[in-house]
Amino acid sequence: MARDPGGPAGEPTRGDDTRARILAVAMEAFARDGFDGTSVRSIASRCGLSDAAVFYYFPTKRHLLEALWNEAPSGEFPRAEPGAPLTRERIADLVIATMRLSARNFSYLRLVAREVLRSDATATALRNASRARWRQALHEHFAAAGPRAAALVDLFMAAVTGYLLRLEIETGDDYPQAMLDPAVQARVARAVQDLIPLPAAASAP
Repeated sequence: MARDPGGPAGEPTRGDDTRARILAVAMEAFARDGFDGTSVRSIASRCGLSDAAVFYYFPTKRHLLEALWNEAPSGEFPRAEPGAPLTRERIADLVIATMRLSARNFSYLRLVAREVLRSDATATALRNASRARWRQALHEHFAAAGPRAAALVDLFMAAVTGYLLRLEIETGDDYPQAMLDPAVQARVARAVQDLIPLPAAASAP
């Protein structure tokens, strides 16, 4: 089967678009139904392609999963202003930023979580690297807490992870939309704020 002719340098071709469509559909399907619960035929059908067309780009279903691991999550965590104090408002902003990034990358994060449970080494490495980046970004914001910064970052991460897991259980397939709901964001932010002990100067009215 001949490949689609390339366009001008740097411009996507029809083949690029097809490959991207297959990856997008596979990401959603694997995240929702699991790797073992998703067939190449179902992916092809949702893309409006034949099985052979999918296999042209990805020789096996495992090749398709491996390609998804190279799809970097979108968005960046906000950087801290040097010397900025740690306040309740800062904590709320960090909670909401986390929720927005999680909503934007919901299918990717769900897929990673599913594959970690299957002891997939790549998924486990990606999960650990993602949490390390999150921890490092948070530490910049919590630096004003001095020696307590690391402990407060761990508390923040545990609290946010716990509340978002509860939210996912409560909302099911509506979870990404719920994370973007300002009322839900405010509720989660208040819950996390109440768990983080701030320096006296920062918490004073």
